[in-house]
Amino acid sequence: MKLTRLCKAADSLRVQDCPAMYLDEDPGMMVGQGKRLDEDATAQLLHLGEDEAGVAIPTETVLRAAALVLTAHGRTELGAEIETFVAGRWGVGL
Repeated sequence: MKLTRLCKAADSLRVQDCPAMYLDEDPGMMVGQGKRLDEDATAQLLHLGEDEAGVAIPTETVLRAAALVLTAHGRTELGAEIETFVAGRWGVGL
């Protein structure tokens, strides 16, 4: 797996890399980096495997990552629509 960072949470400027979204060289796989969920939140995850963990990633970060992937694959209108939504909802641009 070879990861490339797509974006990080807009409000995490004082934190080096977290939370963030990454794209694998296989464009069918994205990876999220964030703080592990506490015990109560983890207990709410369905069918969590022994080798899996839940992490918290802001919705705006996930959507910005999706917009970047869409734009990179020629879906510029859809990417721009998501960017506009994120900017209007959270006041964050790419």
